[in-house]
Amino acid sequence: MKKLMYVAVCALALGFTSCGADDVVDLACDSARDALKASVQVTINAYDAEPNAETCNAAKTAIEEYKANPCGDNSFDAVLTGLGACEFAQEV
Repeated sequence: MKKLMYVAVCALALGFTSCGADDVVDLACDSARDALKASVQVTINAYDAEPNAETCNAAKTAIEEYKANPCGDNSFDAVLTGLGACEFAQEV
């Protein structure tokens, strides 16, 4: 009986301390997040260098795709708000 109780306690201890599926996703996201952010930052830098409707829309799309990614977060929300509607006056 003592051995059975020992096995049950060990099994419960392992069950409570084992990794969950969300831990695996978090670890994968931690590894990938910097690369994802870097690609978004490239489009933001392109817009900063040459602000026009094309670069603005590219930056908005990159930010929105980043946020929709399971590993994305809200770190570019201020930039997204600042981009607005990407409407620029047309030169004649």
